[in-house]
Amino acid sequence: MSQHPTNELVLTESRSMRDQTIERTDVLDKVKTLVTLPNGFHVTTPMVANYFGVPLSTIDSLVQDNRVELEERGYHVLRGPELTAFATPFGGVANLGLSPKARSLALFTRKAVLNVGQLLTKSEVSKAIRSYLLDVEERQNTFQIPSTFAEALELAATQARELEQAQAALAEAAPKIEAHDNLIQYGANRTVGEVAKELSTSERKIMVSELRRLIVHEWKWAFPKTRDCGSTQYTPYAHKTDYLALGEEKYPHETRPDCWHATMRVTPAGREAIRRKLDKQSTEPAAPVPSRAIAPAPTEAEILSMVRRGA
Repeated sequence: MSQHPTNELVLTESRSMRDQTIERTDVLDKVKTLVTLPNGFHVTTPMVANYFGVPLSTIDSLVQDNRVELEERGYHVLRGPELTAFATPFGGVANLGLSPKARSLALFTRKAVLNVGQLLTKSEVSKAIRSYLLDVEERQNTFQIPSTFAEALELAATQARELEQAQAALAEAAPKIEAHDNLIQYGANRTVGEVAKELSTSERKIMVSELRRLIVHEWKWAFPKTRDCGSTQYTPYAHKTDYLALGEEKYPHETRPDCWHATMRVTPAGREAIRRKLDKQSTEPAAPVPSRAIAPAPTEAEILSMVRRGA
């Protein structure tokens, strides 16, 4: 990696440069592993301070100075019922490293953490992040201008060939690229739909709706909650976060900017547990259905008796 002893500070000074590189959250784990909450989506202020190796007060001060920009990247402070709802799947605020009497919790998304790295000057980790981001930009923007018409024609022909080859290779590799991107972004976690497809066989078809019903209502691994927008958010219980996790996708609503949704995903341990449960269900004998006793035909005397009683 080339060094940017003076250039790396351009990110701290230029909002447009920060906007240009804010999608490169993959840089965070390339520089240093970022520890998140068990939902895989959020990072608390102490976690951010630990990641950058700076005092908690440094992060608090940076947030105070750049709050609007950080909120655009997903920074959010939970209070009251919102905090209670968020902490419940983790077993309460104490499991989030807070005092049981805590009234608020600041959360950072990965983009917000990267934004801190773009702005923070007193951290070797943030310097490495900025250098990495600038290296990527430099490689993308390097371009040699042709000096003659012949060179321009040759360059155009070369670019056309490269584009055609790239498009053909991309079409051929699309499934592998999608699988690789999923692995990078979510690890080995899968959506409920992907798990249903993965576990379905010619002998046993598993519908997505049925698998979700088992996970939520029968096995009690997660609970549904209706969001303000009317959609249903599924969230794993704290004791099942080894089986389920929330993906990092954020789905804002134009009419409700504070409403977001994260996709529930099944971990490798969760998929194995589902497989065991489904195998057990398929081998268990069906509950016997009690046969209905057939009453003998009534005798002539019984029929007369019923008629007299008005039966």
